[in-house]
Amino acid sequence: MKFLFLALACVHYTLRKAQQAAGDGLDKGGWSEFCTISEELNKVQGNAAKRLQAFNTIRVKNKQTQLRLQIYATEAQDDTARIKAATLALRLSHKADAATTSGLTTEAATAINGMAAALYAKGRVEELLELMAPTKSAANGCLVNGDSGSGSPVAKNNGKIGDTECSLTRKPPTKTYSELTILTPQGFGEKPISSAAGNGKQSSTIGCYFLTLTGAGLDKTNQQDTANVYYGGGIFSGAKSNGQLAGARLRTLTKEADGNTQTWKDAATGANEIKSLNSANYDNATVTTDADSDLKAAVAYIALNKEAAPDSETKPQLDQLFSKQVNTAISKFIEEVWKHMK
Repeated sequence: MKFLFLALACVHYTLRKAQQAAGDGLDKGGWSEFCTISEELNKVQGNAAKRLQAFNTIRVKNKQTQLRLQIYATEAQDDTARIKAATLALRLSHKADAATTSGLTTEAATAINGMAAALYAKGRVEELLELMAPTKSAANGCLVNGDSGSGSPVAKNNGKIGDTECSLTRKPPTKTYSELTILTPQGFGEKPISSAAGNGKQSSTIGCYFLTLTGAGLDKTNQQDTANVYYGGGIFSGAKSNGQLAGARLRTLTKEADGNTQTWKDAATGANEIKSLNSANYDNATVTTDADSDLKAAVAYIALNKEAAPDSETKPQLDQLFSKQVNTAISKFIEEVWKHMK
């Protein structure tokens, strides 16, 4: 208890000292962008789940079609039809297994990593905003509801900071895929605080009584030797020489080399990797006019009774079974099988 009391007393003293040398409050143009990012990153969890579910959807679809083809292969009177059905059944079996393996290994790892990176970054900036939002008095506060010193300090209330949606919570995942409107291949397509300290995103007339950057952190001088103090996973920074907050340039964040913004690079990269997860490669409908490796392997096994065969041997069989328009012939044949099995 004595230690806790001393710790609280130290925090109280530190904050009191910080109030005596307050930095500038953030204009709305500076902090509201991060509320937008925070809300948008809620989508990543649902997006990851939806992308992974697509692999299972294709697996189920392929297995159902495979079963019908196998049954059809035993019932068809025509030898060519039986071979076609057996060949496609084997191909879809391979596709279904590949979708399962990919969805449970490589793609799952990508989705989990991307989701974790996004939620970690979201938590870092939310914690900072959560601490800055209540730091408000009649004339001063860290978050200002206006620009160029024209607004008044605001605080968090009912899921908003001022009139900006900023719940600072992790919401339940959505059941549908939702595009991140702020995400680009290069990073988050937003304009937060400039990397030049205090450049157009801070209010010189409003004092922020939470952060004092001229010392090193909360006005504890001589405790750090670094030239800058970083907050929110590196998305905010302050040079000790000028005491003003600056921020990362999110438009090109994934291309920058600054290690202090790695948290946000990972979040942008992870969200983009989740978006790029593609289960269509395992769907029968994606076969082109040319045969893929699974179809060639199935032809070699069923029609030629070989584990593998060169193209010079499989191509004549493919032309005989499916003509030169492989995709059209396969789609039409599977459609006929489904009708027959109803």
